[in-house]
Amino acid sequence: MSRVLKQLIIGGVYVVIVGVMVFWSYNSSYGPTCQDGIQNGREEGIDCGTIACGMACASPVQAIQVQSVQLVSTPAGDHDLAMQFYNPNTNYGVALGTYQLTLGSQISSHDFYMLPGQTKDLVLTSLKGVVDGVSANVVIKDIQWEKVVGDASVSLTSSNERYLVLGNQTTFEGTILNNSDFDFDSVDISIIVSDSSGKILATNTTSIQTILSRSSRYVKVSWPFALPADARVSVEVSTNVFDNTNYIKTHGTQEKFQQLF
Repeated sequence: MSRVLKQLIIGGVYVVIVGVMVFWSYNSSYGPTCQDGIQNGREEGIDCGTIACGMACASPVQAIQVQSVQLVSTPAGDHDLAMQFYNPNTNYGVALGTYQLTLGSQISSHDFYMLPGQTKDLVLTSLKGVVDGVSANVVIKDIQWEKVVGDASVSLTSSNERYLVLGNQTTFEGTILNNSDFDFDSVDISIIVSDSSGKILATNTTSIQTILSRSSRYVKVSWPFALPADARVSVEVSTNVFDNTNYIKTHGTQEKFQQLF
């Protein structure tokens, strides 16, 4: 074999080796890597991206925000707590969430649910053994997310509201309307009483068991003390649309919010 031929063979092998290395490097950086569980190449997220993998990346789920926590001492000698949570996600609701409440040495856990994009008031009433001046700390611990397509809200409203102060007692009564097409097993009502400056004076909560579609139910709550006659009353009506057991059976089958999930 001539010297020139040997040089050509060696050069060809060198070119092949370099080509393989260049291809491997390019493929690792820019080639398809949509099943490796790592964001690499031209991926816009982990194993996703319209250019790299032919599919758009899902929007990252953002944390629930605790916007306010107000602990108030009531004339009854106990405490009420009002909180406001915000869900910044427009496509994800909270089917079941848990928050931890710390009041001095007292630590407790409580459940909640939320719609996508919702700002929700949550209240706890008649908290016992809370020392005046103690601070309240709320931390979101667990979230069970539910992806939603479309509008997950239902039309539950409060009307015919009456707020009365009679002697040493305060009452609130009203009518809860279910304008949706669903029959619900349980509906929650939260009531916040505040003064003209927005300072919370007291809270209350109740629930309705069974409210049919296009129907109404009467509710009444009371406080064993007098609140200002000119106080502002805020009422929030909600139900967990993500809980299939919350839909009353019709004709032997469980209703579901099927168009959403």
